[in-house]
Amino acid sequence: MRLSFPTLAPPLPPGTCVRALRRLLLLVLLVAGGTAGRAQLGLHPPRVDFQQLTTDHARILFPKGYETRARRVAALIDNLQANHTRSVGERIYDIDLVLQTTTTEINGYVGLGPFRSEFYTTPPQSMNLLSNTDWVDLLTIHEYRHVQQASNERRGITRLFSWLQGQEAWAALSFLATPNWFSEGDAVIYETALSPGGRGRTPAFSSGLRSLLHEDIVYPYAKARNGSLRDLVPDHYRYGYAMLTYARERFGNDVWRSVLHDGAAYKGIFYPFSRALRKKTGLGTRALYRTTMADLAARQDSAVAARGPLVAGQPLGRDARDVRVYRFPTPDDRGRVLALRSGYRMTPDLVAVDPAGGRDERITAVGIQREPYVHVRGNLAVWHEDRQHPRYTNERYSEIVLYQLDGGYRTVLTEGGKYFAPALSFDRRTIVAIEHDPLAGPPAVVTLASNTGAVTGRYPMPDATAVSFPCFSPDGETIYYYHRDFGGAALRALSVATGASRTVRPRSHEPLDNLQVTAAGTLVFSNGRDGVDNIYELDPATGGERQLTHVAVGAEYPHLTADGTLYYAAPTPRGSRLRRLNVAARPAGKDAPRPAGPNFFERPAAFVAETKDLSGEPTGAKATADYEIRDFGDKLGGIRLHSWSFNGNYVRPGATVAATNALNTVAIAAGLSYNFQEERTTVSAGVDYGGWYPVVSLAANTGGRAYNTLATRTDTVIVRRSDFNQQSLSLGARVPLRWVAGDYRSSLTPSVTASYLTTRQEDAEPGDLLPAGFTDLALGLTAAVLRRQARQQVQPRLGLTLTAQYNQGLGDEADGRRFLWRSSLYLPGLARTHGLRLDFDAQTQDINNAYQYANAFLYPRGYGVLLNDRITRVGVNYQLPLLYPDFGLFGITYFQRVRLNAFYDYGRRAVTQFGFTDTVSSAGGQVFFDNVWLNAAPLPVGVEVAYLFSPVGEGGSVRFRLLVTGSF
Repeated sequence: MRLSFPTLAPPLPPGTCVRALRRLLLLVLLVAGGTAGRAQLGLHPPRVDFQQLTTDHARILFPKGYETRARRVAALIDNLQANHTRSVGERIYDIDLVLQTTTTEINGYVGLGPFRSEFYTTPPQSMNLLSNTDWVDLLTIHEYRHVQQASNERRGITRLFSWLQGQEAWAALSFLATPNWFSEGDAVIYETALSPGGRGRTPAFSSGLRSLLHEDIVYPYAKARNGSLRDLVPDHYRYGYAMLTYARERFGNDVWRSVLHDGAAYKGIFYPFSRALRKKTGLGTRALYRTTMADLAARQDSAVAARGPLVAGQPLGRDARDVRVYRFPTPDDRGRVLALRSGYRMTPDLVAVDPAGGRDERITAVGIQREPYVHVRGNLAVWHEDRQHPRYTNERYSEIVLYQLDGGYRTVLTEGGKYFAPALSFDRRTIVAIEHDPLAGPPAVVTLASNTGAVTGRYPMPDATAVSFPCFSPDGETIYYYHRDFGGAALRALSVATGASRTVRPRSHEPLDNLQVTAAGTLVFSNGRDGVDNIYELDPATGGERQLTHVAVGAEYPHLTADGTLYYAAPTPRGSRLRRLNVAARPAGKDAPRPAGPNFFERPAAFVAETKDLSGEPTGAKATADYEIRDFGDKLGGIRLHSWSFNGNYVRPGATVAATNALNTVAIAAGLSYNFQEERTTVSAGVDYGGWYPVVSLAANTGGRAYNTLATRTDTVIVRRSDFNQQSLSLGARVPLRWVAGDYRSSLTPSVTASYLTTRQEDAEPGDLLPAGFTDLALGLTAAVLRRQARQQVQPRLGLTLTAQYNQGLGDEADGRRFLWRSSLYLPGLARTHGLRLDFDAQTQDINNAYQYANAFLYPRGYGVLLNDRITRVGVNYQLPLLYPDFGLFGITYFQRVRLNAFYDYGRRAVTQFGFTDTVSSAGGQVFFDNVWLNAAPLPVGVEVAYLFSPVGEGGSVRFRLLVTGSF
């Protein structure tokens, strides 16, 4: 007699679509709430000795040795809150702020759940996008504005839910109510009004938007709000600054204050921010956007007409239709023009550009970088690449990579360094770079041997807050560089022999960027002093300066050859493209720099009522010397309860009470969750501690379990339903390891957990009783090696992921064992944006065991949970983009991309006790919609159609499923 082993759960039971839609809405809210500033535990290097000081509204944590800057941050925060709140509101809540000095990342953030902020204090080399305002000052002004915004958003319904559910509800309601273009645009206004620099005064900040307007391209509001995977759409910083400054000019400096308050209070449940804006100005968000763009386009037309005859180069290279960006064009010793290229369809490469407009010649990939950079000299290229400590990933490095163009040899010259903007000497024997490690000392200019990477000279700059773009003179005796401090940036010359420096261009807050020394010894750089980035040439001997370009939108990344050919990059609606201009015969008298002045995008009148230069010595409630420094307990110090909110995911939603400490080494949580698959509730509590090398976890939970097993009786085989309560106490450890190398990010996390489980079962026959109590040992391993993706690529073009889990019951009453293996191999597809993925999964768990571990196996698509004690699956997936609709529906959802995953699954299952084996297989397709929901939460949804070659149970051969996870 052949036994039939049916599925234990139908693939599409009644009500599935309704439940899936409810789960989708819940997941959108959870994703929105997930914007809180969460991070992995225990990422700080143990060598860092954290100190603390307290301002009126912030606790500032910083490494020992960084007291001077911490005090300046404290005084600036007190000043900002005491004197600069009129356009946002005076309400304020205390925050923890951590100054991170060991990372090289260029960033800062403010997050809720918990309410904390981090500044990554190593400054960028480029000043073009972030201005030459001191980096830590800029972070303080910009990020503290977000603290003020969040504090003043906690009102009305947002405040009510923050009482009911804590900071995660505060975060979710604020996130949904306030557009991100307001939050970031307002912070950019703040940094521009309160400093002599700021992004509003930097032409490169607005060049992408201005390039669109220059060609009469204005995207619909929904596209500007949500972005695009097809077209180059400026981000919410640019659009936000434009819309906010326009409204300030037209309706007054403080117009946004009541809009923020009423929107966050949800005075009008639907589109509260737009309603509040319309009430205040008569314009909703869409109308304000259209009006702003029309005004900017008219202003730009007038500004370009007033600039007079333009001097711009001829296009160089292919006029590709896709979005791509070219930077650092430089001829090599074979006469090829090399450049760093990146784009929506490709990751960064060093390429040779065909002057005739043919395809670029790819030379080599350039690895993951903190900011784009490459320097070419003759047959060599050099750049910096990111690395990090595998366990303490806040310990980041920047290493120098040397590449031989003629042989294709790549060498990482340094290890454990913090080197930036390396450049080769004219004889290619020496490299000069910037070294910036705040705890080791002031920034320094460093020289290294190009064949070994050995340091041959170090020149500390104790009077600088940052140093940028060092370059050798032709004779190798002088190094030119940007010297930056609170007063702006100066061009200086350093004598290699004596270490003495002199100024060749006075210090200013003009938007300077990039630097090249020509074979004639002149200095070439970009400058946005007159409202548009142009290229300038400076004679360091005389101080004479001439303007080489006079363009409508911008010119960046200059390189001037000995024969007078200037190569540079110009912003266009499809990304930066290369241009070539002959400047050798131009009379110097006709190239005098134009008078400096604000650009039309800056709109200084929009914030004149709040304008004040805080770059001098900041003063607040206290002088900087009055802030008391104390030790801080970096293990358990500063634990705060921050949330009692909805949590989990769409499979297991729930509510959690959560607390963390200020340095994110401890996380404590207690919660209630509901498992839709088993239809049971679980109550849990746990603490994770990341202050040691392993992350240690202690957890307890109690809840219901429900599953089916196979039971043998005399002459019969029956399906047995196990329905019981389970309690567990567990102690575990894991070591989360992460690497960055070249184009790849890798991870490895081994884990071990020991748990004691007890069960209570009612209405069970004596032979069906579960063990009353036993110890479970769980061994786990997750690993991944993944190549980074370009924006349009649907998956990594190369990579491997795997998860292995082994559970074993121990002791006399033990009755359970399971092994689970899941893995995927990523391979290139037929086109750049396509991808092939091969899945290899397996699970073993004796179906006769009374105790069954939670089922985490991915069955062949279209099938439910198949009865088995051994099962394997091989999956073949081919994924590709179909459409880029860039289409929205009433602010509810916005369609960025439609993609197809065609699949074939083969599975083999067995029940070994009866010698039963069976094979199942399916083929079909999954259509995914990469959508942004509520203009805030990116969340793919999809539909799956599967044809079952071996149908099991009811439902026929064709099965449908609604997907709300974005992938299988």
